[in-house]
Amino acid sequence: MGVPDRFAIEYPQRALQLIELLEEPARKHDLLGSFGLLAAAAILTIPYERMRASHVLVDGERDVDLVKSLKTLEKTKFFEAPFWQSAPDVGAWRQSRIVNSVDEVHGWHDQEGRHPLSDDANTIENRKAGEVLRVLRNALAHGNIIYLDKNGQEIAGNRMVYMAFLSRYEETPEQREQAETYRVLVTTEEAFLHFAKSWANWVCGLDLDPRVAKAA
Repeated sequence: MGVPDRFAIEYPQRALQLIELLEEPARKHDLLGSFGLLAAAAILTIPYERMRASHVLVDGERDVDLVKSLKTLEKTKFFEAPFWQSAPDVGAWRQSRIVNSVDEVHGWHDQEGRHPLSDDANTIENRKAGEVLRVLRNALAHGNIIYLDKNGQEIAGNRMVYMAFLSRYEETPEQREQAETYRVLVTTEEAFLHFAKSWANWVCGLDLDPRVAKAA
């Protein structure tokens, strides 16, 4: 395996090859949710960080195209983002807030007392891609992930239907002091893997290095 010229692009290209090799066995052994997390922990987190202007390994001249692409992406609505390979399952995604203790799933509620998985509490359709990506990145980086059953509960032994991703929501000094307010993003294993693969394919297509453009 050779040393990559542009790690942020070539790494997800290699990761996609592994996904293609391992997805079928993961499905066969009923491990799709865990497989999606395994893939996303690397295929989302690493390129996402390496495309940020503040990253220590970003070359301000060489990587300007990647930085610009990410900034543009973050401003688009999540469901309208250019990375989707095919239309996302909108109904499989929910985003809300949790203002009480996150370790007691049965008691979760938002600022208006609603359960974060309820239709009334769901704000995902209005969310920018950057808001959603940040929740996923933080949850994956810090292990803030909870498997939920069909009723949105964390009951050991029950069939996992949803995955919840948690990111601390520090909007005001009071919330930061209480440290109990979180963003929560919930989706299914199929929808999440679709996202992870779509994201990786999008990144792989961003080889827009100005040196290459000039040569063409």
